[in-house]
Amino acid sequence: MKPLLFPLFFFLFAIHLFSQNPSENHLGSWYTYGSHHRLSERISLNPYTELRFYEPSSNYNLAFVSLRGNYHFSANQTIGIGYAYLDIDTVFEFDNEPNIHEHRIFEQYTVSHKVSKFSVLHRTRLEHRFLDFSDRNELQNRFRYRLSVKYELSKTFFILVSEEPFVNFQDQVFHENRFYAGIGINVLKNSRLQIGYLKQHIRKNNLNRIQVGISIKTDSRKPKTKLAQL
Repeated sequence: MKPLLFPLFFFLFAIHLFSQNPSENHLGSWYTYGSHHRLSERISLNPYTELRFYEPSSNYNLAFVSLRGNYHFSANQTIGIGYAYLDIDTVFEFDNEPNIHEHRIFEQYTVSHKVSKFSVLHRTRLEHRFLDFSDRNELQNRFRYRLSVKYELSKTFFILVSEEPFVNFQDQVFHENRFYAGIGINVLKNSRLQIGYLKQHIRKNNLNRIQVGISIKTDSRKPKTKLAQL
């Protein structure tokens, strides 16, 4: 596995050296926890939390909490609707400015399939963002599409790469893009750990982030009624 890890982190720090502004000059971090609870053949729930920092473990940026409900048409097609709450500090240095608060409603559709030994996932999402600034409230809408490709190295390790452009329905249409590459570890049968690099282009900023995530799956279906694994 070492030959795979070395190019990833070399690339990460090489990009970090070419940063141009205060937020870009620091290697930030995203810490995530997600879970997938299959309640029946057609219904599942996805609680998700995220904590972001401008630096590896300090200089708070954002807290994100969400809950999504899903309806499974088949083993590889799902629609979902969810709600998220965000507390956002948009200033890199510590300041006295109030944080932005966001209530978000979103709808999404996912479809997965195999290409040779690669597992491919397409996710489309429409978001309605109710933003509470210190001097005004705004409703913003945007569309995002994520293409994820997963390759199993073994029963324990896997590689995951994804690309996600955003389309804003207000100003600056193509205002954000996220590229992610990481290594995953199947810790137990129903849980996994992922460590990777996230390149986030947002408006005029190019941010470099380390992402560390834990995810857990549970399944309440009876064995006789289970569809093929997603």
